[in-house]
Amino acid sequence: MTRGASGRSRRSAAAPGDRGGVSLEFAGVLPSVLTVIFFCLEFLLVGITVERVENAARTGARVAAQRQEAGACETAAMQAMPGWLNEKKVTSATRDGGVVCRVRAKVPVLIKGVPLDFTMTRTVEMPVG
Repeated sequence: MTRGASGRSRRSAAAPGDRGGVSLEFAGVLPSVLTVIFFCLEFLLVGITVERVENAARTGARVAAQRQEAGACETAAMQAMPGWLNEKKVTSATRDGGVVCRVRAKVPVLIKGVPLDFTMTRTVEMPVG
């Protein structure tokens, strides 16, 4: 409370019925803010997953091309992927004198039960030798 020129205390400018208005506004906005934060984190996971899957495909194709053996792609790509990726699958083949490495992984979801199913697939082809 502040004191006026007469020495008497005076209340703030807010009316007595406005108490708790800020708390109510905060409670109303909080779910929207948390939803935005959730989607931002989920899109970050999508971006990281794309980068990790692409890196694993390049690593697998490079190792298979150096060894001149298409089967080496699968081992090298699986080792290059982090453990937190879901449903990882690696396939390899030879095509036109080169090695093809295809890596596929499902993006993890932060909150179980939210239907955000994304599967990332990346294919890299490198010449043998």
